[in-house]
Amino acid sequence: MEKVIIDESSCVTKDCYFSGEVKIGKNCDISNCRLSDCVIGDNVKIIDCSIEESVIKNGVTIGPYSHIRPGCVLEDDVHIGNFVELKNAKIGKRTKVPHLSYVGDCEIGEDVNIGCGVIFCNYDGKNKHKSIIGNRVFIGSNANIVAPVIIEDEAFIAAGTTVTDNISKGEFCIGRVRNETKLGVLNLYAQKFANPLKYFGTDGIRGVYGKELTDELCVKVGYGLTKILENPKILIGRDTRPSGENMLKSIALGGNSGNAEVFDAGIISTSGLAYLTKLHNFDFGVMLTASHNPSEYNGIKIFNGNGYKLNENQEIFLEQNLEYPTNLITKEINTIDKGEYLSHLNKICNKNLTGLKIFLDCSNGAISDYAKLLFESKGANVVAINTKGEINKDASVLDENTFIRNMKNSGAEIGFCFDGDSDRVMCITKNGKVLDGDRILYILAKHRGEKYAVGTVMTNMGLEKHLSMIGTRLQRTNVGDKNIARLMKSKKYKIGAEQSGHVILTDFTTTGDGLITALYLLNIYYENKKLFEEAENLEMFFVESLKVKTSDKSILKSDEITNEIKKQENIIGDNGRIIVRASGTEPLIRITVEGEDKQKVVKIAKTVQKVIENKVQREK
Repeated sequence: MEKVIIDESSCVTKDCYFSGEVKIGKNCDISNCRLSDCVIGDNVKIIDCSIEESVIKNGVTIGPYSHIRPGCVLEDDVHIGNFVELKNAKIGKRTKVPHLSYVGDCEIGEDVNIGCGVIFCNYDGKNKHKSIIGNRVFIGSNANIVAPVIIEDEAFIAAGTTVTDNISKGEFCIGRVRNETKLGVLNLYAQKFANPLKYFGTDGIRGVYGKELTDELCVKVGYGLTKILENPKILIGRDTRPSGENMLKSIALGGNSGNAEVFDAGIISTSGLAYLTKLHNFDFGVMLTASHNPSEYNGIKIFNGNGYKLNENQEIFLEQNLEYPTNLITKEINTIDKGEYLSHLNKICNKNLTGLKIFLDCSNGAISDYAKLLFESKGANVVAINTKGEINKDASVLDENTFIRNMKNSGAEIGFCFDGDSDRVMCITKNGKVLDGDRILYILAKHRGEKYAVGTVMTNMGLEKHLSMIGTRLQRTNVGDKNIARLMKSKKYKIGAEQSGHVILTDFTTTGDGLITALYLLNIYYENKKLFEEAENLEMFFVESLKVKTSDKSILKSDEITNEIKKQENIIGDNGRIIVRASGTEPLIRITVEGEDKQKVVKIAKTVQKVIENKVQREK
């Protein structure tokens, strides 16, 4: 029996056909449609369509000759083009599905752009499957999405691509049979929807202690963690910065005020904190460090109970719940010993290093009191510097020439330098050649025979070429070791690295660990020294890195800058690339141009820098 309810403010033409229960909200414009058992919200516009057993919410527009079959839910402000078929699909707010597309058996997030003629394949001839698409995804025209796949937030799928495998956050894909990561590119579509995080950057919260990073903020962070989980157990570690102890007390005060149980791991590396968090079933691990920054800076890196850094949604939720507790509760902070982490480290290198002279620069940081002893326990002769002074002062990790000079003075055969919290490492050979994260990744890939290695958009194109020659495919993700770790976890890859020295070996750790990397490299060095010579002689593409001082990250969205970047991309062509991004740790815009022609690279980098500088000056 028909039951049709139409708000009097709506215009529904007489040529519409109704069956079952139909409800139409306010200010709708509907003509020549077949509507069966459906609910339609306010301000909806539909022309020449068929809608069956579906929910159409507010502000939706559906073009002519489209068919909305049973089981669909279209959230607010969705736009459906002409000749589109939807079936059993849930589509998030503001998502666009243009002409000639088929979307069946899938869940699509918010702000997704789907090109013309995109097909979601859900049937293999025997069974139906389902795909899940995240937020702010771009899918180019005539792409085929073959279920079952999960495409995470901000992925970019080029036109004509056939996707048959899961795609991680921010991944740029192009291909015919299987999705394959393309060279790192700036996803301008996803940038339009960048989350306005106030405190969290690329690697946690960071700033000058007492200015951007206050004890009050630390209390709010500790209290905010109790809003994510009730009655959590929190483990806090720190590097050697003077502000670390006060921050520890403030975060513990906030956590205790929200009924958390707080433990102190003392001075420890970031990876050590993550390891103990997972080992002892803590709900959160909080590392107080500003990594390579000077001692007046500090920061907060937060791990979940599995030893992985918080994802973006959790960071957003935490920022939304940064409130100061009304009733402050002070409790005794328990302590936990780092001995189990040291035992874990001791198992990484299984070689007798007697007779090998090793140079270490500990940056006066988190590993200063145990790194030398660890390598000496393997029989090595160790020269260790920067173990007692101000964190990161005159440290090799900040300057390649300093590293080379310190290595030469030590007389060692191989050397390693670490940053303040030891999540990064650089290696140096007896020839005085520095091996950054890219070259270390090559050593790992070739020694292990890995089919896949994970880098970021900053990974050198030359490395990608060399990896391909040894049968290893490079997968890229956004800047940040947390993004590398997320991709490695989702696809079960074993090795990943950032050029800056964050190296992840998932057989041993969930995040970058300089000591684990150094110990593992010594295993390889013991077996194959020539591989290190090969890595130091790899020809890489020339890179010019420039920066512009500004705290206004939104400036990169301006048409003036995006158009200039596109113009310069056309100039450099396929033999290079341009990456322009806001720093996640400092008030800077970073400009990276890479290519085979040095003169062209330098000119392009300076051109882009000048355009951004001019824009910054005008905005002041």
